[in-house]
Amino acid sequence: MSAMPPPGTVHGKAEDSVGWVTISNPGRRNALSISMMGQLDEILRRLDDDPTVRVIVLRGEGRVAFAAGADISEFEAQQTSAVTRSLAEKTEASLFGGLATLSTPLIAMIHGHCLGAGVAVALGADIRIAADDSRFAIPAARLGIGYPVTLTHALVHAVGPGYAAEILFTGRPLAAAEALHAGLVNRVLPAGELEEATRALAAAIAANAPLTVRAAKAAIKSAVDATRREDAEALVAACAESDDVREGQRAFMQKRRPEFSGR
Repeated sequence: MSAMPPPGTVHGKAEDSVGWVTISNPGRRNALSISMMGQLDEILRRLDDDPTVRVIVLRGEGRVAFAAGADISEFEAQQTSAVTRSLAEKTEASLFGGLATLSTPLIAMIHGHCLGAGVAVALGADIRIAADDSRFAIPAARLGIGYPVTLTHALVHAVGPGYAAEILFTGRPLAAAEALHAGLVNRVLPAGELEEATRALAAAIAANAPLTVRAAKAAIKSAVDATRREDAEALVAACAESDDVREGQRAFMQKRRPEFSGR
C-alpha cells in the first residue's frame, strides 16, 4: 500500500527587498488545501506589512505546477459538514479578499499546471509571467461547482467576457500561447528562462521608488473599483511630499542611481 503524500504547506521569506512565497504540495501538484489557503493568506499579509519588502513573487514548488486548483480530497467533507464548509468559505474569502487589497506589487511566476483556484490566485497578482509549458483551466463546470461571482469578475477583468465565457463554460485547458493571447498572462518565456526573468523583473520593481509603485498599484485598482479612487489620489499626492521624490530628482541631475528609502 503506497504512503499518502505529506500535507502541503506554504513557505515565505524576504530576500533583498523581494518576498518569495512558495506553494508546496508536490504530491498533489501543489493543490491548495484549506489549511494552505490560510497559510498563504497569512504569509502574504505579513510580507505586505513588512516595510523592507518592495515586491512579492508567488510560485509553485518545482516545475510541474503553479497550483492545480483546490485540493479535491477535501470536497466531500465540505459538502457533508456545515462546520467544515463554513471554515472553507471563510478561509477562501479572507485569502481572495486579502489578495485584492495587497498594497505591495505581486508577481505570479507560473510553471506547468495552473488550474481552478490556482488561476484565481494568479489573477490576484498584478503581473503574471508564465513558462511556455504552462496550462490554464477552470474546470468548475466539469465538477458541478458554482464558480464564485467575485472570482468570475476578476477573470472577466483579465480576459473580457468572451474568453471568460469560453473558459468557464467549457472548462477546457488553455496552452500558454493562448493564455497570452487572451490576456490571462503578461508574458510567456521558455521554462528555463522563467525564474531568471522573474528575478530581474522583481529587482527592477524593487529598485524603484516604493511609494510611487504603491500609488500606481492603487490607481490601477481604482480603475475597476471606484471606491478606491480617493485612497489612490491620496497616495499619489503623498509622493510629491516624500523624501524619495527629492532623491529621485537629485539622482537624475547627478547622473547616478537613486537610493530610495520609501519615505
